[in-house]
Amino acid sequence: PVPPPAPEPEPPTPEATPVEADVVPLYRIETPTYAVVPPAAHMLMAASLGTFHERRGEQDLLRDGGPLPSSWARAFGQGGDRKWAGTVAPTFDGDLSGYQIGQDLAGWGRDGHANRLGVLLGQSRMRGDVRGQALGWNDLDVGTLRLENDSLGAYWTHVGPSGWYLDGVVMVSRFDGRAVSSADMGIEIEGDGVTASFEGGYPIAMGAGWSLEPQAQVVWNRLSLDDQADLFATVVFDAEEAVTGRLGLRLQRDPTGADRVRPYLKANLWRDFGSDQTLALNGDEVVSDLKGTSVEVGGGVVANLTSAVSVHAVVDYTANVDGERRRIVEGSVGLTVRW
Repeated sequence: PVPPPAPEPEPPTPEATPVEADVVPLYRIETPTYAVVPPAAHMLMAASLGTFHERRGEQDLLRDGGPLPSSWARAFGQGGDRKWAGTVAPTFDGDLSGYQIGQDLAGWGRDGHANRLGVLLGQSRMRGDVRGQALGWNDLDVGTLRLENDSLGAYWTHVGPSGWYLDGVVMVSRFDGRAVSSADMGIEIEGDGVTASFEGGYPIAMGAGWSLEPQAQVVWNRLSLDDQADLFATVVFDAEEAVTGRLGLRLQRDPTGADRVRPYLKANLWRDFGSDQTLALNGDEVVSDLKGTSVEVGGGVVANLTSAVSVHAVVDYTANVDGERRRIVEGSVGLTVRW
């Protein structure tokens, strides 16, 4: 008689699936725990930067000039999971939160043009579980990640007579945290990052008090993490760069109208261009690839509480359309005070 087939092994953690290959590499659980650090740091820098409208609400709030024309602040949070392709395909599943405050140092303009020059600072953090390929399993629960970011930057914004805008930001970041495997072995995380962003938008009147604003943004990041070691291996992080692009549409109430509360809808197509994030464990390279495309949809509101105080809020959802899984729910609230 033919013996019955051997039963499939039970997955050691709920989402784990066996690696199918002629030769199955056996990575220890610390490998994906450490491999998630560089792409997660890029994710944290992107959330800390945000977009012009997440920081400032809308461009019509920047019309006043003079010294120290306005102060602003925002708080933001995200929850969900994101996976990156690569040697051990790490996934971060958790939450992210932070705040940012800014001060316009100068405002000037003429003939309907307005400029703002200012500084910003912020703090953000992410905490969550890590999954990845280890011990012959894909998406195995392998550890946890805690990562914090202190940021400082400067910005320039130009608003044209018809409401079109250009916005540039340069920001430096300092990272601190810890990646720990489920076997309680881990490394400290320390390092620096630099972010540069440039974006613009041009509102087109649609009638009935509404306008549609096409937008475009490009973001460049450079990440440099300090080398570390655990009991069994040295962990060397390469200094890596990454570029992200965004094409967006924002359907909004006309900001020049009499409405004190102005709702809007937004849709963005985000593209993370291919960038290998590499670390070496005792000289063996482990690579994670940031490449992927995702769609973000959401809605928000901008409200003038008084002639000097405005608030804005937005909620959105992001999902991948190619590349690895990305499911993120995000919310942000902000305040602007004009002096």
